[in-house]
Amino acid sequence: MPDTAATTQKQPTSSTGSGSSRPKVNIVIYSLYHHVYKLAVTIRDALEEQNVDAKIFQVQETLSDAILEKMHAPSKPDVPIMTVNDLVDADGLFFGIPTRFGLFPAQMKALLDATGQLWAKGALAGKFVATFFSTASQHGGQEATALNAVTYFAHHGMLYVPFGFSNAAMFNNDEVIGGSAYGAGTITNGDGSRQPSETELAIAKNQAVNFAQLLTTYHKGSSKKSELAADADASTKSLKGASAAPSATNSKETPVITTTNPEGETEQPTATGAAAGGTAAAGAGAAAAAATAAGKNKDQAARTGEGPTGAGPGGANGQPSTTAADAQNNLPTRQKPKKKKFWWCCGGGDQLD
Repeated sequence: MPDTAATTQKQPTSSTGSGSSRPKVNIVIYSLYHHVYKLAVTIRDALEEQNVDAKIFQVQETLSDAILEKMHAPSKPDVPIMTVNDLVDADGLFFGIPTRFGLFPAQMKALLDATGQLWAKGALAGKFVATFFSTASQHGGQEATALNAVTYFAHHGMLYVPFGFSNAAMFNNDEVIGGSAYGAGTITNGDGSRQPSETELAIAKNQAVNFAQLLTTYHKGSSKKSELAADADASTKSLKGASAAPSATNSKETPVITTTNPEGETEQPTATGAAAGGTAAAGAGAAAAAATAAGKNKDQAARTGEGPTGAGPGGANGQPSTTAADAQNNLPTRQKPKKKKFWWCCGGGDQLD
C-alpha cells in the first residue's frame, strides 16, 4: 500500500494560462500498485522547485472493479483523468509507463491511440516529452518500452528528451536500480512488494531537474522572441505612419546658398531639381553663342588686316595695326607643368643605378 502523503494530488502554485511566465508540464501515468505514482510525485515536486507548473494525471482504467479486486489492487490515486485535450494544454509532457512485456499497458495505449485528430492538426508538434517506467525485474523491458514510446512521439513531431547517464548511481552495481538512459524507473518484484528506493527516487528527481532546465530555457527564449517580434511590428507601423505624413521641410522651397569664388566675385546660386537642369542648359547655350561670336570677329580681323582704330595697314596715328596673329603671338607662353618625381622609399629616382 502506498504512503498516505503520496496519495494526495498537490495543486500547482500557478497555471500557465495566457500571461503566465512559467512553463507547464503534465505528468501522465498509469499506476496499478502506485509504484509509478510515487515516481511521478517526486518528478512533480522537483519540477515545481525549478519554477515549472506541474500536474499529475492518470489514464482511464479499462479493467473492471471485480478484476482489480482479484488483483488486490489498491484504490486509484486521487488525481484527475487525462483527456486528449489535456495533452495539448502543456509545454511539456512526462509519461510514466508500467511495462507489459516490453510494451505499453492497454490503458496507456488507448489514450495514445485516440490522438489521431491531434496528429492531423499537429497539435503536439514541438512539445518536449520524457518517460519513466516500472518493471517487475531488472530485465523486464524498460528500454524496449521506451523505444515503443518514441515511435508515438516521432509521428507527432514531439521532442523526446532522454535522461542519459546523468546520475552517477546508474553506474552502481551493488544494488538493484531501475531506470536507464531513457528515463528513471523502479523495480517492483513480481508481486509488487518492492517500492521505489531512495536511489531510484533521486534519479527521478535528477531527471525532472534536467528536463525543467531545458524547458525553461526554451520557454524564456520563445517568450523573448515573441516580445521582439511585437516590438518590431510596432516599430514598422510607426515608420509607415511617419512616412505617410506630409513633411514640413519638403513643403517649403530649398534655401538658396550664395558662394564667392577666389577672385571675390559672387557666383550665381545653384538651382536644384528641374530648375537646375534648365538653368544649366540656358547658361551653356549663352556661353556657346558668345564663343561663336568672338571666333567670327577674330577671323574677320585676320582677313582684312584692319586695326582697331583705322583702316589700312596703319591706324589713325600711323601706327601699324595689331592683327589677330600678332595678338596670338603676344600671348604669354604657357609653361608646361613640372613632372612630379616618383618617390622612392630609399631616396629619389636619380639616386638609383
